[in-house]
Amino acid sequence: MAKQPSKSKHPKRAAPTRRSPAPARAAADTRSGFRLPRLDRTYVLILLLAAALRIWGIGDRLPDASLGINVIDDTAIEETDRTTIMRSWGMWRGGAKDFDLNPHTGGWPALSFYVTLGIQFVYKTWYGVAHPGTGVQAFAEHVQRDSAGLFLLSRFVNALVGVLSVALTWRLALPLGGRLAAILAALFLAANPLHVLTSQHISDPNLLALVFVALATVSIMRVADGAGMRASVWSGIWIGLAGACKYVPIILVVPLLVAHWRGARWRAFGAAVGVAVAAMFVATPFTFLDWRTTLDAFTVQRMSLFSEWVGQSAFPIALPTYLTSALPHALGWPVYLLSVAGCVLLWRRGAAGRVVTLGVLVVILTNGLLRTAQERYMLVVFPLLAAAAGLAVAAGWERWKERLPALARPGIVVGAVAAVAVAWPLPELWNVRQALARPDSRHEARRWINANIGPMRLLGMEIYGPVFGNRERNTVIWPFFATQAPLVSAAYHPEFLDGLEMICTSGEISRRFVADSLRYPDEAAYYGWLRTHGTVLWKSDSEDFSGPLIEVRALPASISTRAARDSLFARLMPEPSGTYRLALWCHDFAALFARAGEFDRAEEWASRGLLVGAHRLDHRLYAALALAQLNRGEFPEAAEAARAGIALAPDAYALHLYRGMALQNMGRSEEALGEVRAALEASGDPRIRLNVGQILGSLGRYEEAVAELEKVPAGYAERVAARRDMAVIFLNRLGRPAEALAALREAAALTQDPGEAALLKDEIARLERTLPKR
Repeated sequence: MAKQPSKSKHPKRAAPTRRSPAPARAAADTRSGFRLPRLDRTYVLILLLAAALRIWGIGDRLPDASLGINVIDDTAIEETDRTTIMRSWGMWRGGAKDFDLNPHTGGWPALSFYVTLGIQFVYKTWYGVAHPGTGVQAFAEHVQRDSAGLFLLSRFVNALVGVLSVALTWRLALPLGGRLAAILAALFLAANPLHVLTSQHISDPNLLALVFVALATVSIMRVADGAGMRASVWSGIWIGLAGACKYVPIILVVPLLVAHWRGARWRAFGAAVGVAVAAMFVATPFTFLDWRTTLDAFTVQRMSLFSEWVGQSAFPIALPTYLTSALPHALGWPVYLLSVAGCVLLWRRGAAGRVVTLGVLVVILTNGLLRTAQERYMLVVFPLLAAAAGLAVAAGWERWKERLPALARPGIVVGAVAAVAVAWPLPELWNVRQALARPDSRHEARRWINANIGPMRLLGMEIYGPVFGNRERNTVIWPFFATQAPLVSAAYHPEFLDGLEMICTSGEISRRFVADSLRYPDEAAYYGWLRTHGTVLWKSDSEDFSGPLIEVRALPASISTRAARDSLFARLMPEPSGTYRLALWCHDFAALFARAGEFDRAEEWASRGLLVGAHRLDHRLYAALALAQLNRGEFPEAAEAARAGIALAPDAYALHLYRGMALQNMGRSEEALGEVRAALEASGDPRIRLNVGQILGSLGRYEEAVAELEKVPAGYAERVAARRDMAVIFLNRLGRPAEALAALREAAALTQDPGEAALLKDEIARLERTLPKR
């Protein structure tokens, strides 16, 4: 038998061990059932603060149905909101069309559009409950008429995404620097103005990408610390979803590669990359399936992102601007400097810290290679930078306690640093919120113009100014490129203002050219001329309104001659530039003068537009030219212009119609009949039957003419002319005066012209006297 240990009278004291939970407490816990995990109170308070800041002012700048503006064109509403709503709504129009999940753009990946589409489903469900019996068409008309509710719900969802990103920043910082670093990191992001304002957009792709970048970074840190295949796969999923929001976060495969480098875990890395591609495909499939559209969008984006932006570009690449201006402004100098120090500390703290720092570096460098710095592009790494800043404060405090323990005052020192860093950007947030709460200058300018300027007055407009529909007033919009401004610089010469009565300018454009007058001397001189020669009729007040400075100026009656304009344009454009927007400006000028009945000027601008060489628009310019020449009595020229346009666009019905009208006036009625019938077939517009009937009448085919004129339906102004022409044929050609009298009576009842009505009534009375009494 084994010898039993002898009992000692004075046994040695065992080393202390961790106590197990008391049985009574364990029993009590079991009896209490499911219990939620205990939450850090500070963490909850920070999330509540984040939510409050993002809900504050969330209803500012919603679409205003009383203005009568198409919300997609209203530049007072944030561009991201308009784009995401437009693309997602176009996929289904509230159920009024078959689903088309292809956004038909590759400028953005499509995940943000699909998120917005899901929100629209929710809104439709709520609207159906609140308005029982609402059909699909009624719902679609409601959204198109008054979309404020949909916008507000979509913004609220995005605000929740913003709060989630603050929570993820806490999670990211906690393993890097402990609770103190997590508190500070979450606070820095919660109070960041750019993050707050972006959280009030609709499915902002930068914010969605930020969420997935934060999740990806947590997983990549675990991979760097030796975690297995599961962490690699999740890293790939999050990177793929981030890439489905914005293209740049795909660059996180670089720190993912570095995380797998130790141990040469190539199989896991390959799996992560494969999963990333698969996740991106699932989340934005048409980026791959409709690859031609994506390539075309990449071409446009490349031209934009690698071009000089008016009034903004200062370096060949954006990196210096990001490091010295954009990031310090977006983060606030205290957080920016702390984040730089934190990244250095992270690099020294092992593999997990290195991949975080590397993630920051590759995103900044990728965006920095573009031509112009855009603060929103850097939003995706704000959680990483906030975590680094929190770590810098926490590490500095620990070192201070070690070296100067007698001076340690945790509450005072840490609180002061946090307060300064958090409070630094808050005045800017306050100013922005106050500005957004004021009436927008573009809306007020629209109201003033509608109240004080007749709709047919000839008015020049600038984008980022008040918005008017095509049928609201007689306007022409000046072309502008934020990038590649020289392509439309020919428009910025006062000689081309001749013929306009007024112009409405936006400071959002003029300030850029004036700020960079050395590069854009013609544009700066153009705005100088306007200030000198234009009389201010209305100007937005910066104290009462927010938004760009809007000015409405009256223009001199005579500014230049056609010869001077032709000479100037030839000098500015010795060779065709092919710039579509410049050609569109010329086309819109021609249309403006045609509506005003100034067909000499309409012909001038249509001819000028053809010199630009934007061939996609040439058929519309030929149509404008043919219309002007028709009204000037230049029938052979009009027929030739229409023929040239038909060669470019055989289905453009207006060109067939104008050519038919010109040929009819040239006495070539058979050819004219063929062209006008082609216009009727291409358009399906029953009003063109008036032209068909008139040509048949000129050919002596009176019964056919009457049959065509009879088909001009009620509700169209052309029915008056059709009934009048029928009366002439009945009376003078077919000898049927009773039917002529009936046609005249209907024409007199329908016409809105008092003079024409009086003439028709006189003709009716004369005809009644000639007819035998029944």
